[in-house]
Amino acid sequence: MKDMNPPGMGGGTFLGSLLLAASFCGMTSASPGEKRQEPSGSLPEYVVKAGFLFNFAKYVEWPPEAFEKNDTPISIGIVGTDPFGDEIDKALKNKTVKDRSFSIHRFRETGDIRQCHILFVPRSEKSRLHEILKQVEPWTVLTVGEDEGFARAGIVVNILIEKEKPRLEVNTEAAEKAKLTINSKLLKLATIVRTAK
Repeated sequence: MKDMNPPGMGGGTFLGSLLLAASFCGMTSASPGEKRQEPSGSLPEYVVKAGFLFNFAKYVEWPPEAFEKNDTPISIGIVGTDPFGDEIDKALKNKTVKDRSFSIHRFRETGDIRQCHILFVPRSEKSRLHEILKQVEPWTVLTVGEDEGFARAGIVVNILIEKEKPRLEVNTEAAEKAKLTINSKLLKLATIVRTAK
């Protein structure tokens, strides 16, 4: 596997632990005939990103009221065109973080979005980004994007792939607005951005 440390970011051990989640989750390759960018050489793009989603659940803290019960699952929503396919379902089956399992939900249209803990917004939804953010504004939700400019638009965490290496952006204003606490280790790893005015 190629070196996955983003240039100039340091924290290699921590980043490595985030990325190891992809293989830990048992996610391997794309479906036959399906083309996917492979940023890590051996790991397809959405295997890497699914690994990040899994680990964000470890390094982001939601307020107690975000969960109905102690064992309420961590719900992950995917809006618009789903780039993961069923790999993310298979990967997170029987996995837990802080004794919570995962549930995956697909929201084809903006109006279909229901309250969840993590909402992944693919680059295909760029034209609807502001509409999506408006929809989830009242909720305590970790929004995760994957395209240049998403964090400055109000997405909390943005996963970018540059020269086959992942780079994270965190919008701390958006996190605070969503009542989320992000672990300092994750903040040190990321580029901090502010919402564009």
